[in-house]
Amino acid sequence: MKTEVLKLEGAPSDIDKIRHAARLLQAGALVAFPTDTVYGLGADAHNPEALKRLVEAKGRPPDKPFALLIPSLTEAEKITGGFPRVARKLARLYWPGPLTLVVKRPDGSATGLRLPEHPVTRALLAQCGFALATPSANRSGNRDPRTVEEVLAEMDGRIPLVLDGGPAWQGRPSTVALIDGSGPPKVQREGAISAEQLEEAAQLTVLFVCTGNTCRSPMAEALCREIVKVRAKPNLRYRVLSAGTRAMEGDGADPMALEVMREIHLDLSGHRAQALHPRMLDAADWIFTMTRAHRESILEVMPECRDRIRLLSDRGQDIPDPANKSLDHYRYIRARLAHDVAEAAKVIFQDAG
Repeated sequence: MKTEVLKLEGAPSDIDKIRHAARLLQAGALVAFPTDTVYGLGADAHNPEALKRLVEAKGRPPDKPFALLIPSLTEAEKITGGFPRVARKLARLYWPGPLTLVVKRPDGSATGLRLPEHPVTRALLAQCGFALATPSANRSGNRDPRTVEEVLAEMDGRIPLVLDGGPAWQGRPSTVALIDGSGPPKVQREGAISAEQLEEAAQLTVLFVCTGNTCRSPMAEALCREIVKVRAKPNLRYRVLSAGTRAMEGDGADPMALEVMREIHLDLSGHRAQALHPRMLDAADWIFTMTRAHRESILEVMPECRDRIRLLSDRGQDIPDPANKSLDHYRYIRARLAHDVAEAAKVIFQDAG
């Protein structure tokens, strides 16, 4: 068998070549193609004969499972029966991209999943309509291929087709992380994303949001930090943050807020305002807003936050901005925040510990 090479030119005609590759995969054949890490060798993940061919082409033990490339987070949750918190968060932050998440299924088995970034890979997955078992396109134990030439050096005659999309972007394999329950990720192979990055990202993160990030949300942040010290398990890694929808970066805390928090021995003197941005929302496990308007303004831009965002008040009431009010009014807002943050903490830590 002579391996066919189809050069992708970045032209409209590329879709016909990708459709041809998809038809081969649908028929149970193997196809090599570029990904955002290295060149991959794909097979229909649900076709036993295709998987057998993949094992033979790779020259690897048949009991060693293959990671799957998937078209969406929805497909990942369908395959695994649901993602735990840490897996959902890492997927938000690093998918599409060079991160393979190994997640336990309900039957106790584990599956490696990755949502790729490369447009050729994404288009191929869309045309196939199923997940692709995709190791690197080389013989087991050899160097991961970055170019078509490196693929052909080991796979020519073993597979029917290679899609030539130029050199692979990263030239490094994906990072592989095992997610087991609510604990931190266990890095099984370090690649394009470091273990330190994943450990930092996996921390339980609570975010309070107001307008200017100078009074309500920093007060809530400080109150929450005190509760966390008491309620959280010793080994729980966490972050408590605050931000404003219209914050001026670097502003200090409101003087009245400083005063009323000092009265209960909490110090806001080191606080500096930060503007809310999408990456911050992606990193948060819980997002608490002071008003319904704050919540709706976030959901207009990032509706995917809906299951993690809620009004801080468990009574469904807005917590109004105390700016330019009396010191006693700030004390009233502090008391409301103390109650609502304590109630929110019950929800935050019921699963996290």
